[in-house]
Order: sequence, then structure tokens, then C-alpha cells
Amino acid sequence: MQQERARALFAKYGLTLESHEWFAAAAPAPMVPRVEKPIRMRVHRSCHLCGTLYGHDKMCVQCEHKRCKYCPRYPKKKTPADKAKVKDKEQDAVDPPRKKKLFTVTTRHGNELTYQPATQRVRRTCHRCDALFVPATATVCASCSHVRCTRCPREPAKRNKWPAGYPGDVAADSDGDDDDRDMEKPLEQFRRIWRKPRRIVRWECEQCHGLFRQGSPQCPGCGHERCDRCTRSP
Repeated sequence: MQQERARALFAKYGLTLESHEWFAAAAPAPMVPRVEKPIRMRVHRSCHLCGTLYGHDKMCVQCEHKRCKYCPRYPKKKTPADKAKVKDKEQDAVDPPRKKKLFTVTTRHGNELTYQPATQRVRRTCHRCDALFVPATATVCASCSHVRCTRCPREPAKRNKWPAGYPGDVAADSDGDDDDRDMEKPLEQFRRIWRKPRRIVRWECEQCHGLFRQGSPQCPGCGHERCDRCTRSP
């Protein structure tokens, strides 16, 4: 296609194009693969007398001082201790140590409270006065001075572990008074109380046949005042 265009262009101006005068286009250059090289660090040295950076030569351009061991180096050369720290950091990054979860909450007074795992709360109740033992490890009831015994309930109960009584409990008293009190508690719960039966009276409006509200003498639908012709049920 390029040759045809070239011949047409030459014929336009009265010229001739021979085949041996045609120059073929150069072949594209082959793809050169990328060579991976390690990253090099640039080290700068400065003169300790005038502070001028050294070039390719080891001679200062400003004061012609020959580079010595007192001329500072940037970055600084790592010591064996620094290399050991870097190695430890790399190991920690690969396998970080598991740390205990610490969750702090700030109160209104500015104090910090540390999160603690949930624990089971144990409550002991006196079987005489139904009062809680405060604290739960107390053995004497603060309300009736009763010594905690095996009949005082525990919440949550663990009878399968301590069938004869929980640790710290004394033997239950066999007094008749305690038995009577224990028998009276269920009787009080299921005792039948007689109350006078109540009857609900409903009035119906004679005009709109709507129901009056309880305790109101006026119909909520049409505003009619309740009279003798209004129907009463029952």
C-alpha cells in the first residue's frame, strides 16, 4: 500500500520510481526483557570541616580536605545490635505474639475501668425472711440473724454437686416453727379471697344506636344526653 501511494505521488509530479530505489522499513527492535536488579542505597558523605558533600572523588571541593573517618555518613552504618533489632521485628511481623484483650471504659468521674470476663453470680436467700445474704459469702442473715443452713436456697442451684448442702451451710433446724412457716407460705399463695362480683352496664343511644362510654352521660357519636328512652344492657 505504501508503494502504491509512493508511485501515485511520483506520477503526479512526472517522476518515476524504480523498484531498486525503494527502501524497506527497518524491522522493529526486539523486546528487551527487564533486568531485575537489587535496590541500591545511596550513601552521602559530608566534610566534617566545612559540611560540603563529597562528589565522586574523596577530596572536598570547598576546602580540599581528604575524606577521613570523622566525616559523617548518611545513612549511618548499622551496628550488629541494630541488625539484631531489625531481625526481631521481622520475626514479630511474621508471627505476632497474641496479646490479652484489654478494653477500658471511662466513667463519668474520669476513672478507667478494665474489661473483665463474665463471671457467674451466686445468690443465697434466707428461707425464713426471704432476704438475700449480703454479700453472697455471708453466713448470717442481716434481717433476722438466721445462720445460713442447708434449707436456704441457692441461685443457681447445684444439687448434683452438693446434694447434702453447700459449703459453709449448717444443718437445718428441726423446730416446729420453721415447719409451720414453710407450710404457711404455699397456703398464702393459693388462698382463695372472696370478692364481690361486678357487673358491667352498657347504655345504647336511642338516636345513633351507639354505645356510651363507661362513666360518661354523653354519646360520643352524636352528643345526645343519656335519657330514659336509651336502652340499658342488662
